Amino acid sequence: MRKYLIVIVTILSFSKGFSQDRFEVKSIGFSINVPENWIPMENEAILKNLNQYDFTEKQMAELLKSNNSAVDLATYTKYDPKKYRGIIPTIKIRTHINQTNNINDFKAVIEKSTENVKKALTNFRFINQPVITEIAKQKAVQFSAQFTLKNGGIDYEIISSTYYIPKKGCFISLNFIEELGKEDNQLLFEELIKSLQLTN
Repeated sequence: MRKYLIVIVTILSFSKGFSQDRFEVKSIGFSINVPENWIPMENEAILKNLNQYDFTEKQMAELLKSNNSAVDLATYTKYDPKKYRGIIPTIKIRTHINQTNNINDFKAVIEKSTENVKKALTNFRFINQPVITEIAKQKAVQFSAQFTLKNGGIDYEIISSTYYIPKKGCFISLNFIEELGKEDNQLLFEELIKSLQLTN
């Protein structure tokens, strides 16, 4: 009996941090669970427009062009940036213009854009090279990387997992970031990816 009790307590502890709350953008057919008690910073004006109107592919492209080809939809941080020093585990959700017609061309565009990222970030290296994968029954591109952020004379080693999901006229990027060796939120991040739903 005691063994079963320990197992139940372990499962309950393991489940803490997962949430039933969802972030949703109906017009682009995207929703995902968000972690319980994480701090949301949502782009309310953009989300209101996206969820209130049915944008055509051309209208979506125009909206993205007016925002330098990308729009921040939401950011979730594990701790309050005003109260916490150092690297905070973070989830970023953005949408960008997508002008490709198939997953292979899309992957090539992502690979090219990571070349610019390599130049901008210190010690950038792939943990997993960009690969075509399947998320919620749709093709996507995923990679993991590690790099160094310098702040106040301190070097922080960052681990980042990124998913790019092509849609009509745009694509969604999901970026999961945390400091290497400080915490391990990878299991939570994987559960969030499993919760993702895509329509349209």
